[in-house]
Amino acid sequence: MSEKQIKNLVNGKLTDDTKKNMLDLIAFMEENGFSFEAFTSGNDIRWDPTYKGKSIGCIAVAEESMLSAGVSIALWLGLDWCFDDSSSIDDELKEFTWAHVVNCPQSPCKPPYCKNSKNPWKIFGKEHESTCHAPLAFFNLDNKALMNIKKLLRMTI
Repeated sequence: MSEKQIKNLVNGKLTDDTKKNMLDLIAFMEENGFSFEAFTSGNDIRWDPTYKGKSIGCIAVAEESMLSAGVSIALWLGLDWCFDDSSSIDDELKEFTWAHVVNCPQSPCKPPYCKNSKNPWKIFGKEHESTCHAPLAFFNLDNKALMNIKKLLRMTI
């Protein structure tokens, strides 16, 4: 599946600001060298955004189980670099990122069921216990979230 297919899904399933923001995020990622690899998850198709051949997370759009929970977009990121203590990160981005840390449902993490090998994580100087192997999750995209996710992705480049 290509970038065109994810755009087709977004155009066909999303509306209003959520659609606009997701298309904006996809365009931003394409312009900055990210690519999208599709894979199936049950009956749904998800995308694995990659940068220089390395996966940075997962994108799900308008899956039935998500829609029934009022979620139209899910973006999970496992950006290892953001786990360093960094005084150069503005407080707003730190707070935004910390608010989107995913707690692992298998707390404490129990391999081989979870791929998490760095439990707990220190994210922008703050320690988080029992985080998942893709420790950041964003559901739906408002303008503020889009702006901050772009900041996080710029750090990958």
